[in-house]
Amino acid sequence: MTVYVPPGIPTALRPKLTAILGDLPRFARLLKVQDKESKRLVPFQALPMQTKLFEAVQAGHKRIVIVKARQVAATTACKLVLHWLATSTTEEAMYAIVSMRDDSATAMLGDNRRWLEHPPKALQRKLSTKAKGGIVYADTKASIKAFTSRSESGLRSFSPAAAVISEAAYAPDLEEVIAQVDAAVGDGLLMVESTANNPADFFSQLVRGAPQNGWLLLTLFWWEHPLYRDPPAMIPADFEASLSPDELQLQERYGLDLGQLHWRRRTEARIGSAHKFRREYPACLDDCFLDRQGGYFEDGAIEGVAVVEPQHGVQGHELEAPHHEDRYVMGVDVGGGVGGDFSALCVVSVATRQIVYVERSNTVTPAAWAHRAIQVGARYNQALILAESNNHGHAFLLEANSCRYQALWLNPATGKPWVTTLASKLEAFDTLRESLQLIRMIDRVTWMELRSLTIPPGKVAPEAPRGAHDDAAVACALAFRALRDVPASWRTGALSSTRSRVETLLSSARARRLRSSSGLPF
Repeated sequence: MTVYVPPGIPTALRPKLTAILGDLPRFARLLKVQDKESKRLVPFQALPMQTKLFEAVQAGHKRIVIVKARQVAATTACKLVLHWLATSTTEEAMYAIVSMRDDSATAMLGDNRRWLEHPPKALQRKLSTKAKGGIVYADTKASIKAFTSRSESGLRSFSPAAAVISEAAYAPDLEEVIAQVDAAVGDGLLMVESTANNPADFFSQLVRGAPQNGWLLLTLFWWEHPLYRDPPAMIPADFEASLSPDELQLQERYGLDLGQLHWRRRTEARIGSAHKFRREYPACLDDCFLDRQGGYFEDGAIEGVAVVEPQHGVQGHELEAPHHEDRYVMGVDVGGGVGGDFSALCVVSVATRQIVYVERSNTVTPAAWAHRAIQVGARYNQALILAESNNHGHAFLLEANSCRYQALWLNPATGKPWVTTLASKLEAFDTLRESLQLIRMIDRVTWMELRSLTIPPGKVAPEAPRGAHDDAAVACALAFRALRDVPASWRTGALSSTRSRVETLLSSARARRLRSSSGLPF
C-alpha cells in the first residue's frame, strides 16, 4: 500500500520510514502504553493477543471477531490498528470506534490522542482545527471518530474504511449494529471485540458461526499465555504424582506441561475457587461464558454437568438407547414449523433421571411434530409425553390424540392437558432447578440454552436473550416436570444398574469430548 510520510522528512530517510510506517508491529513500537503495575507510560511491546490481531490484519482478514479474556489488551490492539491505518493512509479516509455509550466511545479516543505525541517530532502531525470531535489530520484529512451503539442512525451517513465495535456483547441490539457497520464498511476492515456475556446472545452466535460465515475468530486462553507457567524450581518433586483426575484431563486436552499445571493449581488456590479461576482465566470458549448478567440459574449450578457434543448429520441426538426395563418421560415444546422458533423434545429416564434423547427442528409442522414425538415415545417404551395445550400445542395434541397415543400427560387434579402460564412456566423451571443436582450429562444445545436463560428487569420468568432460542430448555423443563407425575409402579421398577449406566455414559461422553478437542470447544 502507499504509505504517507510527512513532507519534511529528508529524502534519504523516506524509504526507511516508509518501511516502518507501513508495518503495523514496527509502527506500534513508536508508541507508548500505560503499564498496569506502575501506571506509567512505557514503550509498547505486543502481548500475545495483540500479536494475533496484528498478524490477522496484515494477512488481509476483513472480518475479525475477538472473544476477550481479562487483561489481554485486545481493545488497545484494535484502537492501535485504527491509529496505524489513519496515520499511514494517504487518503481522506475515516475510521470508526463504536462503543455502547457516548462517554465510553469518547473515552476510547483517549489513547489515540496521546499516541499523537509519542512518535519522534518529525513524525508528529498537525490536526485540523475545524474538526468537531474525533481526530482529523490537517494534511490528509484522515480521521478517527467515535460513535455509540445506542444511536438509532449509527453509521448510516458515514463510510468508514475500517471500524471496531467494542464490548459488542453489551450493545442493546448487536445484530442491528453489526448490520449497519458492516454495510457502512463494505470491503473495509471490521473488528468486533468483547468479553462474553451470554452463551446464546447474538455475540455468541457470531462467535460460534465465525469460520462458516466469513469471520476470523481470535481467542487467547490461559494455557496459550507464555507467562502462565511456573519454572521447574517451583515444582515439588511429587507434584506429578499428585495430579487430580481433572488436572490429568486438562493436561491431555490442552497438552499442558507441569509448569502450567503447577501455575494453575497455585493460582486457583490463591483465588479460592475453581469457578472463579475459570472465569478469570478461561481455558476454552465455554469458560468465557460462565457468568451471565441476570442469569436464571446460579453461577456454577450446571458447571459440573458433562456436555455431550452434537452428532452431525443425525436427525436427533441419542445419549442413551432405550433400556428394556426402564420407563421414560418426554417434554415437548411446539413451534410453528415455518423457520422461526424450534419445536423440541427431550426424553428423560425415570430410573437414572438423565436426559437420554433430544431433537429439535424449525421446519416441521405441529401435526408432523406429533408424529415424530410418537415415534420417539414408542421407541422409548411408550414414554409419557407432556406438551402444552395452548398456542401450537393445541394442533400437536389433536394429532397425537387422533393417533390414539395412550401416554399423554394429564393434570392429576383436573384431568386436563398442560397449559403454559406464568405460574406453570415457573413451576416447570423450578422443578428443573431442583433436579440439576441429579443431572450428570446434557447435550450442548440444551446446556447452552439453560445457561443463557435470564430474568429481564421487571419480570419474574426466565427468557432467552434477544435473538436466541429457549425451545430445548423448555422441553427439558417439561420433561422433568412430567417426572413428578409418573405412576408409582414406574418408580418401583427403577434399575439396580442405574449407577453403572450413568458412569458408562459419562465415560463415553468424556472420550468423545477429548477426541473433538482439536476443534472449537463450543
